[in-house]
Amino acid sequence: MSNSHTNRQHTVDSLFTLSLLGVFAISALLITVFGANTYEKIVSDSRKTYECATALSYIREKIRQNDAANCISIATVENTDVLSLKSRVNDKPYTTYVYYQDGALRELYQQEGYDLPLSVGQSILKVHGLSMEQLSDTLFRFTATDEDGSESEITVAINSAVNQEAP
Repeated sequence: MSNSHTNRQHTVDSLFTLSLLGVFAISALLITVFGANTYEKIVSDSRKTYECATALSYIREKIRQNDAANCISIATVENTDVLSLKSRVNDKPYTTYVYYQDGALRELYQQEGYDLPLSVGQSILKVHGLSMEQLSDTLFRFTATDEDGSESEITVAINSAVNQEAP
């Protein structure tokens, strides 16, 4: 009788141990699946934020680098809105165009008088949309769109005096 009771006790102990192991395995699997999904969402959100924030930051810095009166404007070239940044290098006038084309923020730097097509501009960063508007002589708004259609925007004011000459 004692032997039967001992076998039954060992069976119960074994079942309890296996059940506990099963619960642990299922919990570990669920935590791994939820963790992977959370990590994937964080990476996706980070990538989207990176695209828009980097594009807008790039534009803001280009404006800061070229901040001189009558040197910054928004124009239309080849039916595309472009940020036009005028400068002088060795007494020769140059224009930099920053624009959105073919799913990317692009830049074209050329000496005035040359009409290179926008398609030869350097791709800077992938974005899913970019709009720009000049609110006044010294105020610009840029809106970048990520792949989900969410928009981020910045408004940039130039600091130069209106009658200051180009650098």
